[in-house]
Amino acid sequence: MSELTSNEHIDKATFKQIFSDHWSAFITKYPRYNTDDYDSVIHKMIACGDPDAMGYAQYRCTQCGDTLQIAFTCKSSFCLSCAKAYTERWADFISRRLIPGVSYRHVVLTVPAFLRLTFFQNPALLPLLIQTGHACLQDTLATSSRQHLDIGSIIVLQTAGRPGNYNPHLHILLTAGGLTSHQSWKNVSYFPFPILHRKWQFHLLSMLRQQLPSPAINSLIDQAWKNYPSGFVAFVTKGDTPPNRRGLARYLAKYVVSPPISIHRIERYDGHTVRYWYRDHKSGQIKHESLPVLIFIGRMVQHILPKGFQRIRYYGLHANTRYAKVRQLLTPNLPTPLPPDPATFYVLPRQSFALFFTQTFGSNPLLCSHCKNPLELELIFHPRYGIIRQFNLFTEIPNATAPPSQPAAGFRRPLELSQPMVQLPLPFL
Repeated sequence: MSELTSNEHIDKATFKQIFSDHWSAFITKYPRYNTDDYDSVIHKMIACGDPDAMGYAQYRCTQCGDTLQIAFTCKSSFCLSCAKAYTERWADFISRRLIPGVSYRHVVLTVPAFLRLTFFQNPALLPLLIQTGHACLQDTLATSSRQHLDIGSIIVLQTAGRPGNYNPHLHILLTAGGLTSHQSWKNVSYFPFPILHRKWQFHLLSMLRQQLPSPAINSLIDQAWKNYPSGFVAFVTKGDTPPNRRGLARYLAKYVVSPPISIHRIERYDGHTVRYWYRDHKSGQIKHESLPVLIFIGRMVQHILPKGFQRIRYYGLHANTRYAKVRQLLTPNLPTPLPPDPATFYVLPRQSFALFFTQTFGSNPLLCSHCKNPLELELIFHPRYGIIRQFNLFTEIPNATAPPSQPAAGFRRPLELSQPMVQLPLPFL
């Protein structure tokens, strides 16, 4: 069992080590999570970057024969190593999904603490929570503008609070205005905060009463009306969002793919407890918390959503079926022209490994460390299927010490069949 006692020793491997040391004990104590879905995602995260478990691409220098193996990653949103690449990808996607010339507001709709357990026990409510968020905002803008407006929203569900507790809430990019019944654009510069609080309370409680008709829920809802006369908490950015759509999209994208904790927040792991910090939302002060390692694992895995669950959703003007037509309709009436490519609302191709690595670390990983010659892809290896693709770069490897009939130095034979790595989903408290 690993013992790391200083934040000087904390790195991305620490998060993996915590689960590697204690996952078996966790699922023994909490058998609810002893399923293939949970087990596969955790083991996939632990194996991320291991060439024997995940496979690899092998590159070779055609001048000196030197080889480089680059292991495949798990590409899971639960993995601290893969989160940055996915954040960048989604930021590109969302920034191009925003309509040029339209102002946006960043809105946060929260679920009060006394209702969080209800959502945890009923995960089927989470998609309805997202739908309710859009309906609430449409109702609020219609009330404030005194007319029905066709608005657009991009909504991201986040289940983790800053301490890592289960705290479902919505981060929303909302158009600061909408289309009238005459298909003309109307800006909404005034956002009525008191109305938003009460509207959110009404829509959220109405949804719960409809979906969970029981005396216990009805009693809970009745009490909520008495205890929260001013409505539920909601936040709206002051003024329009910054003009840097990329920066705004990157802020929102981190809620789509980021793990519930970042590595720099973990201060200590001694094999039994995990110490980490967070910034308290109310006081703005840094707080530190030490948890038994099994409780820490529970706080992390409860935020992995079921497989196939769409954490980010588009409504109104941003709905997938309408976006292209709405964008073309608004072009003549908005000050900012469309980019040259009108189809940029599609997901962009993922950045290549070499480009992403170069942008992050400032060096090209696909240059030979000896002669600086560009490396060429030689083979792709999968732990279950062996070599699935191979490129004949030359008939004789330069400077190879092994005879042609035997594998060259650094060459790996296909491994025995191993358990397939499957990506997953889930929830926990």
